[in-house]
Amino acid sequence: MTVLVGVRCSDGVVIGCDSVATSSAGQFPVMHIPYASKIRIFAGNIIVAASGPIGHCQRLHNHVEDAISGGVFRNLSLREATTNISRRVLTDFQSSFVPTYGNDGLRFGALIGAVNKIDPFLAEYSSIDFQPEIKHDLFYVSMGSGQLLADPFLAFVNRVLWKNTIPTVDVATFGVYWVLDHTIKLAPGKVGPPIRLATLRKIDGAWVAKEEDTQQAGEYVTELEEHIGGFARQAPIEAEQPEPVPKPEPEKK
Repeated sequence: MTVLVGVRCSDGVVIGCDSVATSSAGQFPVMHIPYASKIRIFAGNIIVAASGPIGHCQRLHNHVEDAISGGVFRNLSLREATTNISRRVLTDFQSSFVPTYGNDGLRFGALIGAVNKIDPFLAEYSSIDFQPEIKHDLFYVSMGSGQLLADPFLAFVNRVLWKNTIPTVDVATFGVYWVLDHTIKLAPGKVGPPIRLATLRKIDGAWVAKEEDTQQAGEYVTELEEHIGGFARQAPIEAEQPEPVPKPEPEKK
């Protein structure tokens, strides 16, 4: 079970995830166990996070490494680079008879934040058919089993915190943490802590991807939620007082 959240930012990319893996017997979950990290960083400037079987994730990681060695992200156009990853993964899956599940398709998807030539991008690989969508106007995304809880709150964060505009990496990092924290608290056993965050941004003129410490983001969320709760207690909305009913004029004798 997984929840992934990604944001394309004005100055880079942020991707976050929970840290629970599920051991299953067929379609039935047996136990939820801590998993080291669903986020991997390659070549110092490529973030990969996946939702689905761990074996599928391992194969995706191998294909990303092969693509890096072949200069895919460095030499090809953005469309060619992103579809190259799809083609590698799907060809591999088809050759080994990876099953699909009706309308649910592969049940395996991913987020990739990377640099294409000189520009950063965020790509969502659908869990149905593993086809890429480059995040442009719709610059944020969630996926995985926690998506039903994450999506509405992500839209709320976009409206209230980001004001429906592409945020900076710093602001997006806080928002992504808030969405993951909300989802984990409302989906116990399905997704779980700790929250992992990775950023892609320019440092000293070079694009650098790295995992971030989440302590500060966690403190911001706690303070913000306490402020919201305090505001509601200190400034109650008073019920409007009805106008008094006019008294009838006394009858004249």
